[in-house]
Amino acid sequence: MSKSTIYYEACNQVVGFQQMGDEFTRKLVINNKAKSTHENYLRQMSKLALYYKRTPLELEIGELEEYLYYLIQKDTDSLSSFKHLVYGLRKLYQLFGKEELHLALPSIKHANKLPVVLSKQEVIRLLKAPERLLEKVMFGLTYDTGIRIDELVNLLIGNVDLDRGQIHVRQAKNKKDRYITMSSHAIRGIKKHLALNSPRDYLFESPVRKGMPISKTRIRSLLKDAVEKAGIKKDVCVHTLRHTYATHQLEAGQNIMVLKESLGHADIRTTLIYLHIARLGPVKKFGCMEPLYEKGNE
Repeated sequence: MSKSTIYYEACNQVVGFQQMGDEFTRKLVINNKAKSTHENYLRQMSKLALYYKRTPLELEIGELEEYLYYLIQKDTDSLSSFKHLVYGLRKLYQLFGKEELHLALPSIKHANKLPVVLSKQEVIRLLKAPERLLEKVMFGLTYDTGIRIDELVNLLIGNVDLDRGQIHVRQAKNKKDRYITMSSHAIRGIKKHLALNSPRDYLFESPVRKGMPISKTRIRSLLKDAVEKAGIKKDVCVHTLRHTYATHQLEAGQNIMVLKESLGHADIRTTLIYLHIARLGPVKKFGCMEPLYEKGNE
C-alpha cells in the first residue's frame, strides 16, 4: 500500500483527519520542512488514525502508549516507522498546543552508528554490474556527486551543465540551491545516456511514463539487483553511495567545508561524521612556534 493510499484512506474513513492533515502540512511548509518529511509523518499518523478511527489530536495518553507498544511488538514495522510516528506526533502536538500529549511521547536516542561505506573496488564492481547504460550512469552520477535520491529523481536535463561539468541542485533539502562538480567520466556517461535513451525533461525518466521522473522505488530495486550481481555483502542502499562519495572525497584531500557545501548540509556537525570513517594520511605534528621562527620569518 502506497503512502498516498494510506493517507487518502484515513481522510475518507476518519472524520476530521483530512482537515488536520492539511493544516499540519501548511504549518510544516511554513517551518521549512521537506516534502518527504511531510509524507513520512502523515503516513504513520494515517495508520494511527485508522487504528482508532480518530485523529491523533483526539487520543488519550493511554491510547497513545498502547499503540506505540503495539508498533514496537510488530515485526513488520521498522524502527524508522516508529521514529517517524513519534517525531511527527511531537511536531503535531507542539504546533496544535497539545502539551500533555507531547510530554507523554517517549524520547528517542540517536544511535551512534557510522554509515556503511563502499571501497573503491566495490564501487567499480557495482558500476560494472548493470547491463543497461541507464543504471550505470545513474549509479555512477550518484556516487560521483553525492546527490540525494530525492534530488536524483527530480534532476532536470536543463540543470545538468555538461560544458562546465556541474549539476545545479535546486531547492533541495533545507531549501538550498547548490552546484556540484562532475567528473569527466560522469559527463561522458550522461552524453551517451542522452543520445541512447532520449529523455524528455528529467535526466532519468520513468520507463512507463514518458516525461515523468523515475521513481525512488524503481531506483532502489535496480540498485539491489546490481549489488547482488556485484557480490557485495554490505547493507547497501542508495544513500550508501552518498556516504561513499563523502568519505572518498575526504580521503582524496578535499576540504571539509567544501564537502559540506557539496553535500548541502546545513550543519557542519553532520559532515564531520565522515572524519571518523575516512582513512586519512598521517599529519605532521608540530608546535605553533616552529613555523613562526622558520628561516626567513625572523
